[in-house]
Amino acid sequence: MLSRIAESLYWMGRYVERADDTARLLDVHVHRMLADATDERMGSTLIAAMGLAGSAEVSDVDLWRATELLAYDQDNPSSVAGSLRLARENARGLRETLATDVWEAINRTHHDLDAQVRAARALGPNLFFRWVGERVALLGGLIDSVVLHDDGWRFLTAGRCLERVDMTARLLAAVTTDDDASRWTSVLESCGANDAFLRTHGGEVTRERALAFLLQSEDLPRSVVFALRRAENCLAEIAVANGSPGRSVRVVGRARSELTYASAPDLVARADEVVEGLQRACQEVDELVRGRYFRRADLIEWASDIQGVGA
Repeated sequence: MLSRIAESLYWMGRYVERADDTARLLDVHVHRMLADATDERMGSTLIAAMGLAGSAEVSDVDLWRATELLAYDQDNPSSVAGSLRLARENARGLRETLATDVWEAINRTHHDLDAQVRAARALGPNLFFRWVGERVALLGGLIDSVVLHDDGWRFLTAGRCLERVDMTARLLAAVTTDDDASRWTSVLESCGANDAFLRTHGGEVTRERALAFLLQSEDLPRSVVFALRRAENCLAEIAVANGSPGRSVRVVGRARSELTYASAPDLVARADEVVEGLQRACQEVDELVRGRYFRRADLIEWASDIQGVGA
């Protein structure tokens, strides 16, 4: 496989997942804002969760300004609209290799994007977030059902899984030890895991249970361990096809093993360390994958380490 194609598939997967996760995060915070208008920290919490804290451009923003930056700004690769635009840009260079159904779905999403943003600005953002979730779910289903599961699919899937781990780690890093059960419920909802959590643990939400569920659940597709295992399998199969085991497989496997065999009390005691370790592992794997398989990084528009708007 050409490195250009592999890189475009990898970043297409990352941007599709980033759009979905960011829309989920914003949707939950907007609902909380409508229920509790006195919480003035929501805008700052969102900015912190996305790793944008510290930038002068986004200091002291309210929720609606944060929503504008993270939902509609197509020039911001951290935003929902920006991620969908970049996913389509990467897909456009793959038209000869990408399944027709997948290309048509992502291209249709791109062409409907401006109308959806205009409607959201006039009527409220919730319909926009629901639309994004439905489009990404359609794309995910098509990617898994009509795309040949060769190295191209593996690069795309590895990108999606690594982005999911990174976004979940960002969400967990924004929760403090002083936050109550309602905050953890919001985190579970942002990760699409609240219904599964309630079926597993009932209605008693605690920090220990929520952390263990989001990090360690082997049966939850949106848990960190599940995503790491899938990324590890994809990278291992790619490495075997290229003749030798890759360091990226060892880094992902080590991160997964440390989570799998940690006790829930230990996760709670070392939560900050665990989350920072996951973010470092994602960054290291990203650098290893790009260094080994991609040779045209300067020709692709991407942002792996988000430090400011438009980075």
